[in-house]
Amino acid sequence: MHKNPNKTLIALTLSVLLTACGTEDNSLTNTPSTGNPGTPVNPQETAQCNENSWFGGVTEICNGVLVYRDYVYDDYGADTGLISPSPALLNLATRAGQLGNPLANTPGLLSPTAGDSRYPKGAESTADLVELRLSRQGNTFTASFEMNALYEAGQTIAAIAVDTDNNPATGDKTLLGLQVTGADVVYEFNTGNPQSNLITGTFPAPAGNTFKIWAVTAKSNGEVMNVAFRGPDEEAGAEGTIPAQVLPNKGNWWEDKQAAALGAGDISEFFAQVDTGKLTPGITEKAAVDAGFKQRVYTSKYTVPKSTGEGMVLQGILGREKLESTFCGQTFHFVGKYQPYGVYIPKNGNFDDQRSLQVIMHGCEANHASQINQPGMQAQFGDQLDRVLVSPLGRGPYGFFSDLSERDVLDVLDDALNTFNIDEERVLVGGYSMGGYGSTRLAALYPDRFAGLSNWVGFTGSILNTPLLGDTLIQVEDALTAPLPFKLPVNSRIGGLGNISNYLGNLRHIPGTHSYGALDELVQVNTGLDWAFKLGQTDGVIYEFYMHLVAEHLTLIALDDWQKEAEFTRNLKRVKNPGRITYKTNEAFAFPEYEIKHDKAYWLSNIKGRGEGDISMDVESFACARTALSFENGQTLGNGPVPFVQTFRRLAGLPVQAASNNRFTATFSNLASVDVDTVASCLQNGAAYTVNSDGPVVLKFSNGKTLNLPAGTSTGNL
Repeated sequence: MHKNPNKTLIALTLSVLLTACGTEDNSLTNTPSTGNPGTPVNPQETAQCNENSWFGGVTEICNGVLVYRDYVYDDYGADTGLISPSPALLNLATRAGQLGNPLANTPGLLSPTAGDSRYPKGAESTADLVELRLSRQGNTFTASFEMNALYEAGQTIAAIAVDTDNNPATGDKTLLGLQVTGADVVYEFNTGNPQSNLITGTFPAPAGNTFKIWAVTAKSNGEVMNVAFRGPDEEAGAEGTIPAQVLPNKGNWWEDKQAAALGAGDISEFFAQVDTGKLTPGITEKAAVDAGFKQRVYTSKYTVPKSTGEGMVLQGILGREKLESTFCGQTFHFVGKYQPYGVYIPKNGNFDDQRSLQVIMHGCEANHASQINQPGMQAQFGDQLDRVLVSPLGRGPYGFFSDLSERDVLDVLDDALNTFNIDEERVLVGGYSMGGYGSTRLAALYPDRFAGLSNWVGFTGSILNTPLLGDTLIQVEDALTAPLPFKLPVNSRIGGLGNISNYLGNLRHIPGTHSYGALDELVQVNTGLDWAFKLGQTDGVIYEFYMHLVAEHLTLIALDDWQKEAEFTRNLKRVKNPGRITYKTNEAFAFPEYEIKHDKAYWLSNIKGRGEGDISMDVESFACARTALSFENGQTLGNGPVPFVQTFRRLAGLPVQAASNNRFTATFSNLASVDVDTVASCLQNGAAYTVNSDGPVVLKFSNGKTLNLPAGTSTGNL
């Protein structure tokens, strides 16, 4: 046991760094996962189809209408086998102002596409199918295609092929040049409505009771970009980061099968079998989805800008702080109302049983099919823990999970809770790099929502954190930048909103793992040491900190071994009404336009500050039955997936039950007012209080009592 294990951590880390440089093994491989599909999913939805969110690729009968709901941002056309500079690399150069490239419309270096087709500049997503509805009116069928974006009436072609006699041997038609075995009639619809993003057309009902239909959407020149009726098992097979750069026929956008079929010129496998007897009002048949890696799409209330927001903006829209960094500056690229997220449904267990849920947040340059789409992550966090994993897109590869990107995470979490049978006491959050920052920020600012945290190489919110000098942590951002006659080429905050390492005290009731690499070239060792120091100095936070001695930034995600972090979370449950709350927030983090605010922690709510800057609270109620905890600080060495130095704070010994006492204490900084739930805190009339505040403060209690207290120390009874 050590009072300050971080001194030893730093000494060991710096010592090993002197000998570890150049020893890293870069021969990394990923092994594809295999397994049997699990029990079909029965989402917690109404008897009617859910019109606001869906699994990508499903076909359903909804009140007599055949409805196909597609994946979104999956519209990159055929895999032509093209070997050329990565569009994402060209896009990075474009963002840096080095060249203009209208062909590069796949933001994110780690978000490759399987398809090789591109849109003209400004027309992105205009052939991205969202939904196809097929309805019957007597002897006529109406096909209605909803597009992700449509700016001009003739920008997109929607087309269908029909095998009217359901006989593959009799038809010889092609669909915009693509083979569709058995089709005997083709219809093209060339004019859409840019206001509704709908392309609609009619065709005569086939004579028989059943027929097959194929459907595609294409650019105005006839080049097909998106194919309907692919089912919920489409692939985004890049599996993380490293393989994505060497497998040009694999991507991170749920289009691998589509791209291969378009490349081969044959989409016969993607069709719907239509039973005309079911296209009758009142008939609903919902789709079942098996276990495995899927995409879900939800309908957002928010678009950017509100007047025209749809589809994708290649160059991105800057976040509110306008941090035009050349690397990972906050921008939002996916701005429309339809937003996707990755979801992994574990293959074992019974879907009817309650499961835990983990949000996995991707790193900069990556997307919602990165970390979550790896066999190790799916096995260790998903199957072994019987846990549903969800990965938000966050409005693009550079959202930093604040503002609109934060709104996306909250909406994904809500959709997942409404879709799956989740035990809300076992909801966890985690992420890699930018996602490590985002997940820690989310846990710190919404502490009463989460049971645990997994942070890998998380950015703090500033690149200027420094190692320790003795026992003193020196923050040097102002000291470094003030005397310089020029601006640093990269903004020290990049895209982060708030240095989240200053808010780790909010994690008092959220145990977490924090994993860093000593050779990290992006989130450098000083950041990890700053994080370790602050965890060690933050009273009551349970954590496991790992400094991996021969790991650079992508080592951990490339090795795809998350076992120690997964095991740490196995039995974690949310703390609902703790006796003590430590919470720091800042009203500058709020974004009312997106209904984002951080003014609640457990039984404290409606938190308002007196002025700019952080609002800090340390409040303790002794009125509930209490469990007194003791902790052990320590350090160790280990290996997995590479050697590490570890510091930790763990529970020590058995909890001790303490008698309840109708009183509370509080220390406030920059707090104007706060509401206190007397039921959750067990406080009763007459409760004794001791409140220390640096200014006047108002405490409003749910039992109707109010305390108006001056600056300084106040004592009395409620």
